[in-house]
Formats: sequence, structure tokens, C-alpha cells
Amino acid sequence: MHQSSFLAMEKFISQYLDKNSILNILDIGSFDSNQKPFNYGLLFNEENWNYFGMDIREGPNVDVVVSDIYNWIEITDESYDVVVSGQAFEHMEFFWKSIVEIERILKPGGFCCIIAPSTGPVHRNPYDCYRFTAEGMNAMGKYAGMEVLEYYTQVSPIWNDSVLICKKLGSKNNLDLRLDYLEKKIDILLKEVKR
Repeated sequence: MHQSSFLAMEKFISQYLDKNSILNILDIGSFDSNQKPFNYGLLFNEENWNYFGMDIREGPNVDVVVSDIYNWIEITDESYDVVVSGQAFEHMEFFWKSIVEIERILKPGGFCCIIAPSTGPVHRNPYDCYRFTAEGMNAMGKYAGMEVLEYYTQVSPIWNDSVLICKKLGSKNNLDLRLDYLEKKIDILLKEVKR
């Protein structure tokens, strides 16, 4: 993670989150291989906040490990108040699947903040697939059916990060949620059988 992403997340926190509220917060792509000074876990270190890092492998700053980056069957529906990501979406081949998962695991009224570069050098982890414009971020939030509160690109020396801030609207019908969840489990099981 780089400093401009860290600063954009600080701005999101100061404008949208209440330090007095009890919040469960999930950080997607939280693995911190270098234990850098710009780790989101430092920003969410408040008495009433419960920060969890999520990634596809165990390691520093990871509390939740998912077996498939596009189907988070390990995480129950509507279990987080806030979901953030600042070092993952440019590395996802099919990022639109993950934004739908974010919507699924957010509680109604919960916030999402995604930060991804619009410029900058290639940095594979293991892939480096995309650069995002502000309009692309807006489309991503709308695709997931969330209320887009803000989307912009901030100017910085290298990355020019694009930022998406969304809010989850009401909950889906419980039957629809269960069916979606079962379909995802079946997809994963079918992949395992084919191996």
C-alpha cells in the first residue's frame, strides 16, 4: 500500500465513520508482506471498532482467509458494518464478482470504500490487471446495487488513486440471499470435483 491510498482512507474515515459507534470492519486484500507503515489496520484502531483483515492466504494483518477471492463462503451475509479495500481490486481478474460479495456481506446501511490506482507502474500480486477511473468506480458501485455516495480520482505523484464510497441499501429477501449463497457453494464444489 502507498501513502496516497492511506490518506484517502483517512479522509473516508473522518467523513463517514463515527468513533463512538461499534463497528465491524473488513479490509479486503490486507496481507502485509512488508509490514509497511501505511497499513489500514492502524487507521481502524479505535476502542469501539473491530478490524479484520481478509486475504486468500494467512500472514501478517490477515484474520480471515477465504478459499476463493470471488466467493467468500467463509463470511456470512450482512456481517460487517464497513468493508474497505485499498490494495486488491487492480489485482483481481474479475473484480465485479468481488464488489457483489461486498454488497452481500455488508449490513444494510453499511459503508464500502474502495481505493485503486488510475495510473502507476505494473506491480503483480500475482496479477496487475486494471487501472480505474472515477467513472469506472461509479459503475462498479451501481453494478452491485449500492448507493454511490462519492467517486473521484485524487492527484498524487504516481498512482492518482480512484476512490469509491458506497452505502448498502436495504436487505434482499432472505430466501434470495440463501439461494445466492447456495449457488456460490455449488460453484465452488463443482470446481473442486473437476480438479
